[in-house]
Amino acid sequence: MESFKLHLLRLARQGPLEVPGLPLRAYPLEAPEARPGLPRLYFLLEGELVIDLPEGRYLHLKRGEAARVTEPHRLLPVERAVLLELVG
Repeated sequence: MESFKLHLLRLARQGPLEVPGLPLRAYPLEAPEARPGLPRLYFLLEGELVIDLPEGRYLHLKRGEAARVTEPHRLLPVERAVLLELVG
């Protein structure tokens, strides 16, 4: 088996990057998006992100930070964010 190297951030900046067979994708987020209550892990590759949670709660992520969310929420990028998202 051959080895190879991918620059995840560089590839994700250009558009959604999915990994076949895994519930994983990396993508740029430029506008707010709603998400249902499926468990998700977000890792912020670039930028800043606010995760708007029920009852007035929120999480504010900066580059290199991660959060696991299990309830319905909205993703609100601060300008632009590049995310790695794992569902499940």
